[in-house]
Amino acid sequence: MLVDHTKYKNIKITEADIVYNILKEIFNTLEPFEKDKEHLYAIGLTRRNTIRYIDQVSIGSMIGTVAEPREIFRMAIHQAVGGGIILAHNHPSGNLNPSEADIRLTKRVKNAGEIIDIRLMDHIIFTEEGFYSFTNEGVI
Repeated sequence: MLVDHTKYKNIKITEADIVYNILKEIFNTLEPFEKDKEHLYAIGLTRRNTIRYIDQVSIGSMIGTVAEPREIFRMAIHQAVGGGIILAHNHPSGNLNPSEADIRLTKRVKNAGEIIDIRLMDHIIFTEEGFYSFTNEGVI
């Protein structure tokens, strides 16, 4: 589901905290019972690192969500994204540490992106209190 991104389109992404603030704002528009589920987003960037789209790829349960690289890159291919994508999801538990499943997904998406020449620029895990950036932590 494509998020109404007109408000965020063309915002230049220079740091993970810019993405976190945008996602937190989007997340705060959800109904309280929806916040108890894990939401996975893919953010497409232009070559100038400005937002082209924000795609809500999947909504899961309180303990996780499932998404395949083909779903994550679907909009990037359709929109002919030139810069890359940022993957992001919330942790309803409030724990900012990536799970083994988060690490595996990041590796799969990064490898798939290399094949189709769309770079995974970051994977951000966020909660109400803060965020974890795979790029800032040197994982990507």
